[in-house]
Amino acid sequence: MNARLRRAIFVWAVPVLVGGGAAIVGSYYLPESIAAQATRQSNIALAHFAAINVSLPTSAAAFPAGKGSDIANTNCLICHSAGMVLRQPPLTVAEWNTEINKMKSSFGAPIASDQIDELAHYLGGINGRASDSGPAAVDSQGN
Repeated sequence: MNARLRRAIFVWAVPVLVGGGAAIVGSYYLPESIAAQATRQSNIALAHFAAINVSLPTSAAAFPAGKGSDIANTNCLICHSAGMVLRQPPLTVAEWNTEINKMKSSFGAPIASDQIDELAHYLGGINGRASDSGPAAVDSQGN
């Protein structure tokens, strides 16, 4: 075989062999075909959801009477019991205001903006402390 024929075979054989090797390696590492994906996904069990009925316990306890108790009973008892709110550390009126605003903005409490100050004064009156009586119990990050 002459040198020219060997060179021609080399020029054509090497890319064919490299391409074949790449195809074999690629078929192992590359993503599966669309048909194979469809077949695999058709065998996956879907999640089934069912409606459930949850009965939340009711409480006869309400907030103590006072100016603002109607706001607390209407808006706070949706998510909290009166006992849970009253067992919180005593907060200043400003801290209660921060907490109420957090409940409104972060958790969607349905309290009207014009009722926040009245509710903060009410909660500060029944479970509050003087504003100069020590470190704050609420962070000042506004959340």
